[in-house]
Formats: sequence, structure tokens, C-alpha cells
Amino acid sequence: MPPIGKAARNEARKAIAATANALSITLLVTIWLQPVLSGRPVGLAGPLATLVFVALQGAAHYVLRKVED
Repeated sequence: MPPIGKAARNEARKAIAATANALSITLLVTIWLQPVLSGRPVGLAGPLATLVFVALQGAAHYVLRKVED
């Protein structure tokens, strides 16, 4: 089996980063923003959602830094 080319590696990395980005935004909106806008108390879910958002955004940026020119 031939080795995976640079373009294929880059596309895989971009797909992983896009997935992490989409998950982070979805979690932030559903766990934190929706309750805030509807007037319900967020509780511990708010800080947890923020922490997960930051972690997933960090993962996306880490993966994108590995994209080759």
C-alpha cells in the first residue's frame, strides 16, 4: 500500500479540525446559550460547556498547525 500523500494528510487534518469546531459550537449553543436566552438557570453546565468549547477549539487549532504547505 503506497504512503498517504501530503494533500490527503492535509484534507484529513482539515476535516478533523472542522469537526472539532462544529462540535464545540454546537455544545456551547445547546448547553450554555440556549438556557441563557430562555431564562433558565445554567448551573454547572455553563462553565463545563465553556471549558469543552475552549478545549475543542484548542484541538482544532493544534490540528490545523500541522497542515503542510
